[in-house]
Amino acid sequence: MNPHHDAEIARINRSVWDRWSDGYQSKHGEFLTGQNAEAWGLWRRPESGLRILDRVRGRDVLEAGCGAAAWSRSLARRGARVTAVDISSRQICHALRRCAAEESSHISFLVANAERLPFRDSTFDVVFSDYGALSWADPYLTVPEISRVLRPGGQLAFCTNSPFFALCWDPDARTLRPELRHEYFGLHTREVGQGAVDYVLPYGEWIRLFRAYGMTVEALIEEPPVPGSTTTFTDRPAEWTGRWPLESIWSVRKVSDTGAGSAAR
Repeated sequence: MNPHHDAEIARINRSVWDRWSDGYQSKHGEFLTGQNAEAWGLWRRPESGLRILDRVRGRDVLEAGCGAAAWSRSLARRGARVTAVDISSRQICHALRRCAAEESSHISFLVANAERLPFRDSTFDVVFSDYGALSWADPYLTVPEISRVLRPGGQLAFCTNSPFFALCWDPDARTLRPELRHEYFGLHTREVGQGAVDYVLPYGEWIRLFRAYGMTVEALIEEPPVPGSTTTFTDRPAEWTGRWPLESIWSVRKVSDTGAGSAAR
């Protein structure tokens, strides 16, 4: 993989999210924060029901791709020592504004690219991402970085698009179709718009990547929305998401330290 190409994608994604941020928060912000703060994915499956995350009280937690940091603010209220990063400075501005409104000051915010995390090795007990860095930064770069900053025994938990989403997405109509439209083998990047790119990997490639960096999969959850659920993400039709998995929720455990060169693509 060409690192110069990766740097250019990251630059474009940062620029696009700085432009998108205000509109995104205006459309989705209340839906993602309010009572849905600790919930996964675009249909907001409650963490209280799924129980994905490890215990967080008194532990060092990193949110990778925090947006307005609804998760981070909620976990901080539960006693976690939270650090939240996002590639977009405008998204961080929204997070800081919400923290100020709640008079919350127990989160450290940083504008940073998850492909090059500015932290020492073995800094965090938990790293998590809900359609954040594991969707908008290259997994071939973020997974080794997350493994590096996790302590042995630490957890990576994240939600991202399932391969089915990428296979059935119609970019012209900007909706999901009930037929395969793209090839499964070789999944990596997906054009989103205005030059921005997100990332989707095949299941086997995720597993290979985790194993190469000393991590093992503990859970992979793919479920339809709870009956009666609503979402502000209207390009994910309920009829489609009730039949095929829209998103994958992973829980991965770091079991050992391993050299960064062991997972060359």
